[in-house]
Amino acid sequence: MEGSNMETGQNLQNQPHTEVGTARPCRSCKWQTPDPTDPHRGQCTANRHAMGGVWKRWLRDVENTTCSRHEEGKLSFRDHV
Repeated sequence: MEGSNMETGQNLQNQPHTEVGTARPCRSCKWQTPDPTDPHRGQCTANRHAMGGVWKRWLRDVENTTCSRHEEGKLSFRDHV
């Protein structure tokens, strides 16, 4: 039973979550796509399902949101395919 709780906790860390003052904000993550109309919002494309399709997650605050899949840098074309 405890193993499933740890697994659930890790799954929650994989999802974007609010962490005020984080050192790893979504704004600097390569998986984040900025919203063209509001610079404080964006989309996360780090998560994929078993068939490889992207699960987009809407981010309301890219400065105070993070997840365990945070990676610095730019997204290359090969990351999309």
